[in-house]
Amino acid sequence: MGRLRPRALQRLRVRNGRRAHLHARTRCLGHPHAVGQRRASPRSVQGRCDLRVTLNWLREFVDIDIDAEKLVELLNFSGTKVESVRTPGDDLHGVVVAEVLNIEEHPNADSLTLVDVRTDGEEQRVVCGARNFSVGDRVPLARVGARLPGMDITERKIRGQVSRGMLCSGAELGVSRDHSGILVLPPDAELGADVVPTLGLDDTLLELEITLNRPDCMSVLGVAREVAALTGQTLRRSESKFDTPTDVGSPVKVAIEDSQACPRYLVRYIEGAKIGPSPQWMATRLLACGVRPISNVVDVTNYVLLELGHPMHAFDADKVANQAIVVRRARKGERFTTLDGVERDLHRDDLLITDGAKPIGLAGIMGGEATEVSESTSNVILESAYFDPDTIAFTARRQNLRTEASARFERGMDVEMAPVAAARAAQLMSELAGGRVSATVLDEHAKRLERVKVRLRPSRTDKLLGISIPPAEQAERLRSIEMEVSDAAGALDVLVPAFRPDVTREVDLIEEVGRLHGFQELPSTLPRGAAGGLERYQRAERKLRQVLADLGVFEAVTASLISPEDVEKLGLDESNPTRRMVEVANPMVEDERAMRTTLLPSLLRAVALNRSQRSQGVGLFEIARIYEPTNEALPQEGLVLAGAFSGLRREQEWTGAARPWDFFRVKGVLEAAFEGLGLGPPGFVPASGMPFHPTRAATVSLGSAPLGALGELHPDVCERFDVAERTLVFELSLAPVFEDLPERVQLQEPSRFPAAYIDMAVVVDDAVAASKVGDVIARAGAPEVVSVRLFDVYRGEQVGDGMKSLAFALELRVEGRTMTDDEALQVRDRILPALQERTGGTIRA
Repeated sequence: MGRLRPRALQRLRVRNGRRAHLHARTRCLGHPHAVGQRRASPRSVQGRCDLRVTLNWLREFVDIDIDAEKLVELLNFSGTKVESVRTPGDDLHGVVVAEVLNIEEHPNADSLTLVDVRTDGEEQRVVCGARNFSVGDRVPLARVGARLPGMDITERKIRGQVSRGMLCSGAELGVSRDHSGILVLPPDAELGADVVPTLGLDDTLLELEITLNRPDCMSVLGVAREVAALTGQTLRRSESKFDTPTDVGSPVKVAIEDSQACPRYLVRYIEGAKIGPSPQWMATRLLACGVRPISNVVDVTNYVLLELGHPMHAFDADKVANQAIVVRRARKGERFTTLDGVERDLHRDDLLITDGAKPIGLAGIMGGEATEVSESTSNVILESAYFDPDTIAFTARRQNLRTEASARFERGMDVEMAPVAAARAAQLMSELAGGRVSATVLDEHAKRLERVKVRLRPSRTDKLLGISIPPAEQAERLRSIEMEVSDAAGALDVLVPAFRPDVTREVDLIEEVGRLHGFQELPSTLPRGAAGGLERYQRAERKLRQVLADLGVFEAVTASLISPEDVEKLGLDESNPTRRMVEVANPMVEDERAMRTTLLPSLLRAVALNRSQRSQGVGLFEIARIYEPTNEALPQEGLVLAGAFSGLRREQEWTGAARPWDFFRVKGVLEAAFEGLGLGPPGFVPASGMPFHPTRAATVSLGSAPLGALGELHPDVCERFDVAERTLVFELSLAPVFEDLPERVQLQEPSRFPAAYIDMAVVVDDAVAASKVGDVIARAGAPEVVSVRLFDVYRGEQVGDGMKSLAFALELRVEGRTMTDDEALQVRDRILPALQERTGGTIRA
């Protein structure tokens, strides 16, 4: 929560190129691109600098006996990308430390001043446009003949006044991005001295890009740990402690109301601090790392942030009511003004640091304006805590407030670093601000975070890396990055340090061994074994897509996230499991906040869209996954086939009338699809219930396995989705279908002999399904009956009330010869008893 650059301008990138003059496009809330088509990261992200460190600062933690070029190579190969290596002072010549003697208004320009400065005994006048300095300040002066990046300094006349040099901003010297004012140097800077060594610009500066999974490298200590492991050197860790008793007590009281969001909160109390500028060595390092010095106490928190990677915050203790610290969530309607002067509306999930009544800090992000350290501060409450990464990330996003502290906390900090960082900061405040540190350490450890223990099999390392690395070397590599390793019966048990939240699995440890050994050292070997192929179900899925497309049905691809309100439109019973959905905690779009349990709403919305475009007919199918909630952490996934049909199957042509989609045409699509997979026709049994029409729906099964349902939508459902009446849908589970796939399709040579044909009219109860009668005929007449086709249905006086007559055409064959009439009649006679027994049917005279 350190204060780095309050009220600073946000970065602005200006680019040259096509359409550079146009406004940026509004973000499209459509679906993401398919895998493999993701856009490249913008250059502003690709070229970002997450951390700046100097070689001299690194050398305080580890001996470096290699040149900068070799060091950069090692870091790059290990995964810590070095964006640039430079010595900032190489581009600066003739810039010295000067003291401001006098400031006068420019006689010919209201925005300019005339400044008299003195170096080492020499005085001169320059024209300046900034006003952020005073008489007595020490500032960088570029003398006539000096060279800065992109410019040479010459004597010139500005609005009638001669300027013999130029006063420089931090941006012009390359130590900050601040163009708004002149860089004010520490008061003890030597007059006339070259600013390059004064600002530490003769030190080699590394600009690093740190990946999101490596918060341990967001500090000088973290980078030094990597350097030590890569070069075989020993890491020096000097943990500051205050063992000498003091007579200063700590009046502060700490309470944590939400231990999940704040497992640990530690406070050190410093009395009698004198606020002033930081010494030259600290200001120089902060400037080199892109941080503007503010005051000794604030600079200490920023310095320790860079050095150890742990964010801290300093409160003016006298401005904290009752000397109380309470960590809690925000309350409804609560508002808070942060250090940047912005009054913020708080969300109930935002975590706050309060004095028991009102907020004094936005936890892990930024402190409050009311308790900031100022020139009048004497007593300091130093905060060093651990906050839940998700809590900080969500708050930073909601408040649109990203700071150096939040960037670290949301990646995951080291809970064990809190007391170490606090001790280091307290030590520096005592030395630089003259404060007396209380011997009392208030350390509220509300929730203990267990360290992760992972077992590593050295043989598995060798297999994945393709090289044999002795187990002892693997263990030593891991110990070099401060992991605790012990032998365990042919394996290694590794206790992962708290500063490595990214290491949770065996493959993570293997990656660590590989990168420390050097991925560039791994031999290049060709893969062994046969190339992979498609599973049987994958081939069947592709075949099913092709068959449906050949039948004239278009494939749709819809979003896996839908609105629960669309499922409600189906009118399903309250007990229907389709209504139970897994909702996303932070959806990008409100209408796509739940994981689908059915494909029908998405397909019906697609049908409605096509119909609104005056399409005469629509036939769509989709093969995709649905997600059913379970008692486990993840939902149960299931692969389903769904279809939606509306309007004309075929438009009117000169060859015949238009044909609309109807129940039997959609049923035929399914039968053809199953036949294309080498399966027998599915079974259809009349059914009812939403979302279907009461008398125009059927359940679909394959053998004894239920698959789903097919039917015409209920008119109320059609109205809710704004689709035409007589819209038909089906949705089938594909798991039983793929389980029943034949290993191979048996091809049969067409018979060279003519078939025998007989017709049968069967009278059955009106409730008996025609499919059941046809199935009985096919089974009882096997193997001679090779085809059963329903060609007529009659209801009327001749069969009686509640009865119907079903007329079937049977095709019969025998192998190797022509079937006789007597044989056909024998088959017919074999079928009749089966019909009577299983359907109650009789032959119509």
